[in-house]
Amino acid sequence: MINSISKELNAIQIPYYKGELSMLPFNLNDISSLPIEFRETVEQMVKNLPNKMGTAFLTVHGKFVKKAKTLRRGAPHIDGNFIQGLSSWGGGTGTNGWKVGENGFSLTSEEHKLSYENKNGGMLIASNYSACMGWNGVYNEKAKEGGDCSHIDLGEGFMLKPNKVYYGNSQFIHESLPLDKDVFRVLYRITLPIEYPELKL
Repeated sequence: MINSISKELNAIQIPYYKGELSMLPFNLNDISSLPIEFRETVEQMVKNLPNKMGTAFLTVHGKFVKKAKTLRRGAPHIDGNFIQGLSSWGGGTGTNGWKVGENGFSLTSEEHKLSYENKNGGMLIASNYSACMGWNGVYNEKAKEGGDCSHIDLGEGFMLKPNKVYYGNSQFIHESLPLDKDVFRVLYRITLPIEYPELKL
C-alpha cells in the first residue's frame, strides 16, 4: 500500500542557479557546512520543520529547458528513502531514480521496505516554475523498480505552485512534467533523514 502525503508550506524565492548539485549531505540543525550560496534558501525551506535533526541531503538543479522537455524525472514515481552507502540517485530526465529493490541496486527485501515502505523520511521541494504534478491519497498498490508508480490508477492530481515549499512524505507520488514553454527552471530538493518522523499534517 502507498500512502502519498504532501502539504504546501511557506512561500520562498528561488535564486538563480545553473548546474546540478546532487545529494550534498548537511546537518539539519547546522547549515553552516553548506556552500554560502545555498544557505539562505535552505534555511527558508527547513524553517517550518517541527524539529531539525539528522543528516539531510541537498539537491539543486537549474538549467534552460526547452518546451516539451522535462527538467527532472517524468512519469509518476516515489523517491522513497535514501539509504546512504546503498542507494544510488539517478535524478534527472530519463533515469530510474533510486536504484533500489529486488531488481535494483542490490538491496535485500528488508532494505527495500526501509526505502519504499518506511513512514519516516520524506523530502522538501521547491521550484521557480510550476512543472510538477503530485498526488495525495492511499493506493492499494506497491511501487515497482525505481519507485515507478505509472501502473497505478492515481486519479486527479494537483500542480505544485512555483516559489512554494512543499513537504512530501517518503511515499509522495509526483512527476516532472514537460514544460509548456522554454524556461530556465531551478529546483531545490532536501531529502530528509531516513529516521525523520513523518510529519503529522
